[in-house]
Amino acid sequence: MSPSWPHTGAELEARLTAVFLRAADPGPAQARLALRFVHTEPEACVLVDGRSGQSQIRSGAAARQGPADLTFVLSGKAAHAFWRGDLNPVAAMTGGVLRIEGPLLRALALAPGLKQVQAAYREATAGL
Repeated sequence: MSPSWPHTGAELEARLTAVFLRAADPGPAQARLALRFVHTEPEACVLVDGRSGQSQIRSGAAARQGPADLTFVLSGKAAHAFWRGDLNPVAAMTGGVLRIEGPLLRALALAPGLKQVQAAYREATAGL
């Protein structure tokens, strides 16, 4: 694994939570969506819930509970390249790195916010 890719699920959940807070993307809250991000290698889960009109972030077991409007399943260290913006979402889907569960059109509508999240992720991993 890359030295900047977390070794444990807890490390990845903490990093993604910090990234989502830093990006402050209002997309999920504006659209009133709950977005779940499930990772493998290491196992991690983060839920960004905007259904109340304000984004709330949960991780771990709490993030796995309840419904989500969209679930993004990312696998392996290639997910690091996706979060950095080095891997195109379409390439990630065709390469099996990213799977989306839920309405694809809703997922595509969130694309502008992805740039903010990727920029925050690059900042968070720059010194690693």
